Amino acid sequence: MQAFREFESLPLRQYCLDFMAKIYTIGFSGKKQDDFMNILDAADVSTLMDIRLWRTARFVPWASGINLSNILDNRYKYIPELAPTKELLNQYKDGQIDWSGYEQVFNGLLAERHIEKLFNQNELNGVCFLCSEKTADKCHRRLVAEYIARHFQNVEIINL
Repeated sequence: MQAFREFESLPLRQYCLDFMAKIYTIGFSGKKQDDFMNILDAADVSTLMDIRLWRTARFVPWASGINLSNILDNRYKYIPELAPTKELLNQYKDGQIDWSGYEQVFNGLLAERHIEKLFNQNELNGVCFLCSEKTADKCHRRLVAEYIARHFQNVEIINL
């Protein structure tokens, strides 16, 4: 009851402004299915947004889009608008552009696609962007999360 009284004493507007929406990113590489699911559950992820260009996982079958959809049901969404283009991905993989160049082109692509219109502030909390990369430092999921955080108020990014 004490927590409720404390909430009552806060002006609602201030409470809403202080609320931080947590958005997550995760890669499935190097993770076992049970560990992956436990991480999502521990973080209280509400929606896993698959933002890969291709939803297949040749060496990690449980991470294919079809299998994740079956496992997570309505908690899984495939959002291809948040994936890089095949051309951009190939340019980076072939060494035609470095990571800095990739970031610049991909951020331009996100702006061109107006991806912020895919979301609203009230639905951001608990969203997790999925890709295959083990870490987020050189992965487009980090760029997507940072783009979203620049377009909405009070967003915290957590890389799982």
